[in-house]
Amino acid sequence: MELLHLSEKETKEALVNGKITICVVGLGRIGLPTACMFAAAGARVIGVDINEEIVHEVNSGKCRFQDEPGMEELLRKAIAQKKFNASCDTSSCVAISDVIILCVPTPVNESKVPYFQPILESCVHIGKSLKKGTLIVVESTVSPGTVENKIVPLIEKTSGMKATEDFGVASCPERASPGETLNHLKSVPRIVGGIDSDSTKVAAAIYSSALGVKIIKVADPKTANAVKLTENIFRDVNIALMNEFAILYEKLGIDVIEVINTCSTKWNFVPHYPGPGVGGPCLPANAYYIIDEGLKVGYIPLLIRMAREINDRMPDHVVTLVTEALNCAGKVVSKSRITLLGVSYKAGVHDLQMTPLQRVFQALKIMGASVAIYDPMFKGEEVFGATVARNLNEALSMSDCIIIGTADKEFKNMNLNKVAQICNKPTALVDTCNIITPEDAKKHGFFYQGVGRRIVRHS
Repeated sequence: MELLHLSEKETKEALVNGKITICVVGLGRIGLPTACMFAAAGARVIGVDINEEIVHEVNSGKCRFQDEPGMEELLRKAIAQKKFNASCDTSSCVAISDVIILCVPTPVNESKVPYFQPILESCVHIGKSLKKGTLIVVESTVSPGTVENKIVPLIEKTSGMKATEDFGVASCPERASPGETLNHLKSVPRIVGGIDSDSTKVAAAIYSSALGVKIIKVADPKTANAVKLTENIFRDVNIALMNEFAILYEKLGIDVIEVINTCSTKWNFVPHYPGPGVGGPCLPANAYYIIDEGLKVGYIPLLIRMAREINDRMPDHVVTLVTEALNCAGKVVSKSRITLLGVSYKAGVHDLQMTPLQRVFQALKIMGASVAIYDPMFKGEEVFGATVARNLNEALSMSDCIIIGTADKEFKNMNLNKVAQICNKPTALVDTCNIITPEDAKKHGFFYQGVGRRIVRHS
């Protein structure tokens, strides 16, 4: 099928009628739901992943993302209707596909430099088996210019074909939040930028048809990727600003939450909140894509770089608050049993990618503390070399200090009176998520410290 020569209307009709075969490369938290959504819309979908275990699970209708509501049901339906199957054989899948969607991870390495090798290796396999007229869509987050300067030339070299003449390429960066992926796929507008008008047109048509969301067309792939990075870095920078205020206001005796909530009464204030740091696959990494590109053209994005440093230092500040809270309770870290409530980078999500709570855990262990962990998403699993408690009471028993690391609903609903009874009094409580007020903590006898909160002194 000469897909790139179809009109938007013809493209949508072909997808709905099952005449378009789509290959999704990378069956992770974004790739798998994307594949299932396209299958549900009528396309024939093949999922590719290098992990044989993941491929087996998918073909069995099993979803490893139990924290994604509705995902397993959607997968099982796609498998049952024979609209979707998975494979480890990239080459054979690419050879029979009209559209290739790249959902490969793009992390940063230990030196904070973008590591695009996995996606580039995928492009080599794609190029070797690419058929004429195929559209390649890059959903993976990459630096502006990566598609034009690395991906397209690599596919041209390995395929022996010419972009815009023999195949199309577009960027359509994913914009979903873990734990809400399906909902966001069906509601958040998608940004599409192709290397030419045909690539943009067809990419826009297939996403509009499959997801039913608004499509915003931009000039080119680098603009589409700039949009994705800008919206994430906007959050990272503003969280850093609030973290900066939090530390300053602690020293000035001002409650940062009171300040933020009051500022929010003005129309042009966008509230962001301080915390233990920033985790996940996107925010801690995306800034370095822009920093790296800036360095290439002789410009250092100083504000973005400083924001990263501030957020990266927040786990150390949490450890300082733990030390201070324990000292107020007449205890020291090295002789204390500390309970860390929540380790995921986001509450309610089974994901430890770049979680700042790992640094908190490791620092306290180095200082000689005994550290217990409880997170409803990881019950009984091994995390950071420790076995996660199976329930809240088990984790809190005889604890000298409680650290609230994530705003999980179970922690929000804790009965502080009951918690106080099973801990080792006097007990310190450090709230990094601001889900417990200083007054409530004091009322139940805890020696409280919170990120940016005013200390309520015990009489």
